[in-house]
Amino acid sequence: MNVFDKYIKEKIDEEDHSVPDSVKERIEQSISELPERESKVIKFRTLPKVIAIAASFVFVCLVILPNCSAVYAQALEKIPVIGSIVRVVTIRNYFYSDDYHQMDIDVPKIEGSESSAADYINKDVDELTKLLADRFNEDLEEIGDEGHSGIFVDYEVVTNTEKWFTLKIRVHEAAGSSNTYYRFYHIDKVNGKIVELKDLFTSDDFAKVLADNLRKQMKKIMAKDSSKIYWVENAEIGQDFVTLDDKHNFYWDKDGNLVIVFDKYEVAPGSMGTPEFVIEKGAISDILKPEYR
Repeated sequence: MNVFDKYIKEKIDEEDHSVPDSVKERIEQSISELPERESKVIKFRTLPKVIAIAASFVFVCLVILPNCSAVYAQALEKIPVIGSIVRVVTIRNYFYSDDYHQMDIDVPKIEGSESSAADYINKDVDELTKLLADRFNEDLEEIGDEGHSGIFVDYEVVTNTEKWFTLKIRVHEAAGSSNTYYRFYHIDKVNGKIVELKDLFTSDDFAKVLADNLRKQMKKIMAKDSSKIYWVENAEIGQDFVTLDDKHNFYWDKDGNLVIVFDKYEVAPGSMGTPEFVIEKGAISDILKPEYR
């Protein structure tokens, strides 16, 4: 045994050989999901050797290394439980058009992931779009040619990285006046869970911290441009509408800053559209959970 081999052996003996439960579960799940194949006669002499080598490699990576190296096991824990390759496709379109009414609803579906989080989002989006289509059809029968109506739904994949996924649904309704609102869906691919705004923070006061930051930004914008109006303290409407709940719409921008999104009429007149505000990560780093800093 040379000096290097002896060093490696000593380091392995010193490490904690226990394997995290999450890794054990990951390995057991991977083994159980291996497809069953019918045995075939292999005519190539070299193929059994290749299979044996590959099997040995898998055994070393998934069984031996995690049990003899805590460092390897901890690294394995950080592998996303949802595949980094996730795509979104349009599986259905509700469409109608005449001189008075229009409907154009795209229904997306997350593919490439067999997770409960993706299943939940697909089900929720399907129910939402079906509800909107049914409501349009009911209004169509009731209103007829005595009025106008429109419903438009599209979507955008905002983020799709190795560790994070965000799907944005935009709904625009028009019937006399118009309204636009969103639904954002987030999946933390590392733990396979759906994430809401409250899940990003360690403090229960996160909503107040964010709202205070937003009020300062709004007041600064209005001070620079008199045409900009937000319903904050001392606003003409006489009421502060800047409130956030646990599930408020958000997304991460390319620089890792938190972006808070408001629906039309939520914090400002309709002329202001759907305002978005960037909250720099430095302003909230002390209350963010470590994995989201």
